Amino acid sequence: MTTSTVNKAVASALAAVMLVIGAGCGVQQQSAPAAVNWEERYPGYKTDFYEAVNKTQFDEWEIPDSDPSIGHFIALDRENNQRLLKLMEDAAQSAGTTDDSDTAVVGALWATGNDIEARNAGGFGNAQRFIDAVDEAQTTRDVIKAAIDFDRMYGYYSFFGMSLAPDSADASRKVHYLGPTDLGLTKEEWHSSIEETKTRVKLYEELMAQLWVESGASAADAEAKVSSVTKAMRDLSGSALDQADMYNAEKTYNVHTMADLEAVYGGAVPMDHVYKAYGVSPEDKVVVKDEGLWKATAKFLHEADLQLVKDYLKTCLFSDLGTINTHDAFLKVSENHRKRLGMEEAKPFDQNLAAQVNNWVPFQCGRLYANAYYDPKVEADIQSMVDDFLDVYATRINGLEWMSAGTKKEALAKLDAMTARIGVPDVWPQDRYGIEVKTPEEGGLYIDNILAVLQADREYEFATKDEPVDGTLWEDPPQTINAFYDLSGNNITLLAGVLNSPFYSGDATEEENLGGIGMIIAHEITHAFDSSGSQYDSNGNLRNWWAQDDAKKFEELGQSVVDYYSAQSVRGMQVDGQLTLGENIADLGAMACVSAVAKQRGLDLRKVYAAYANLWAEEVRDEYLANQVTTDSHAPGKVRVNAVLSATDDFYDAFGITEQDAMYVAPEDRPRIW
Repeated sequence: MTTSTVNKAVASALAAVMLVIGAGCGVQQQSAPAAVNWEERYPGYKTDFYEAVNKTQFDEWEIPDSDPSIGHFIALDRENNQRLLKLMEDAAQSAGTTDDSDTAVVGALWATGNDIEARNAGGFGNAQRFIDAVDEAQTTRDVIKAAIDFDRMYGYYSFFGMSLAPDSADASRKVHYLGPTDLGLTKEEWHSSIEETKTRVKLYEELMAQLWVESGASAADAEAKVSSVTKAMRDLSGSALDQADMYNAEKTYNVHTMADLEAVYGGAVPMDHVYKAYGVSPEDKVVVKDEGLWKATAKFLHEADLQLVKDYLKTCLFSDLGTINTHDAFLKVSENHRKRLGMEEAKPFDQNLAAQVNNWVPFQCGRLYANAYYDPKVEADIQSMVDDFLDVYATRINGLEWMSAGTKKEALAKLDAMTARIGVPDVWPQDRYGIEVKTPEEGGLYIDNILAVLQADREYEFATKDEPVDGTLWEDPPQTINAFYDLSGNNITLLAGVLNSPFYSGDATEEENLGGIGMIIAHEITHAFDSSGSQYDSNGNLRNWWAQDDAKKFEELGQSVVDYYSAQSVRGMQVDGQLTLGENIADLGAMACVSAVAKQRGLDLRKVYAAYANLWAEEVRDEYLANQVTTDSHAPGKVRVNAVLSATDDFYDAFGITEQDAMYVAPEDRPRIW
């Protein structure tokens, strides 16, 4: 069961914060920099710039036993987690009496999450009705009917689910999307040849068996069920799109009608129930992102025996709810997660619970966080940086020799229409509707409170399905240490969480901010013109605005990026150049832009590059690295530094890099697009 409204419970509640983008730029002019002996400061920087610049940091760092890695993003996330934990503890003290809805909701979830006795006694709570319906089903259609009801109510799905999102063809309108079948793991994980990833698969299978036992099955039955289900998952994954293809709209924007679904499912899915549950008609539009997986699932539902379909669906359910039902189940998930990422020990329960509550009610936590810790004064400085980078980007587009005038006009129009969201939202999504949760004193149960949150969100989602897309709503809450580009909105978002040291500080030098938040800003702008963003126009609509020859040249340049990064590896683990293409284009474009800004202002490029290298300093366990190169669209930190700088002409001039140095890449082999 995957949820369309939040990330998978296991991953979002227990996994380390996802590392995302690049770094920053200030606006103050400074005096000429003092002379620096770079060989003395960073011995070996011409051989391995990343390791040389970060050696002191690496000598000081030691990966905590309860973490898969350590780095600046992780450190800031840990600090934010402690802040949120304190806010949650305070909220719990007044949850039953306060008039503040954010405090009430956050406090109730925190208090019931800590009520271990009630959690163990309550089991699956209101979700038990769904499990019972699956057990009592007499046909595959009955099983899928129960699955449809659970998805419509809470957003969890396994074989069938639908959500609403902006239509790629018209970003002002919403359209139904068919959820891809839950495969448990990614296609790449199921079929990986990396030993660490094979171990992760085995541990996943062990966890599913443990959760079956937790639900009442015998050890032998649990092992047999999981063996059959995971074989089906592996087989189905062979028909799924590669992870890299999920970023290609030409492969994921597949328009159908509800009647088309009915034809493909051929009776295995009760479409009459679909029409009633989601309020749709046979002629209504639906987008199927993964057609191969959709059709393979339909075939599976026709051919699989009833018990396998039931076991598959319940395995997905146990996985999704494993961290929020009983405390005993949570401990099993936590221990398994520890092993899968190679950690010596699990995080303390209160830290994991804080991460969970932050995941389930992110904007309620976000407003409490913003009121306590965010200084809106930084917004003017960040907006000024954004404006400066947009100007520099426009100059660079105008100067491209490989792009024709007509395509440049379209690109500049997109750049001109781009806006920035900075810090915290003006409109908070939780103010659109109420959420009814209960404290322990009121008989509240943790899992039921979370289901109530999900149900309120789903009811609002489908009640407003025919309304225009609300462009004032943000996707991510402000406390998140992240920034991103929104394809349908043609805007970049720089969240309050990332507007902190070491990424940005009013006390930092201009070079430090340029190598920090400036890179993040330029990276997100470049996403508008990466392999995915380039398929959308200035209004956020999927439209081919490229002249034919320009599109061909862009594809050739993109392939050079794929080839360049596919030759990179860390500890013998190969980077997937196709999977990381969009992020690599964004890194390369951002560095070109940042270098141009630094030269315009007469800044010391060496200090900018050193700040950028430090931004991505990270120590990671082998298990975490294996997962990253298999499933993450971002390359490992070392590659993001050395590969980007070795492709940057100004880096050679700044540090006197020659053919005798390991950081050297021949000019004709340096990929460049923007």
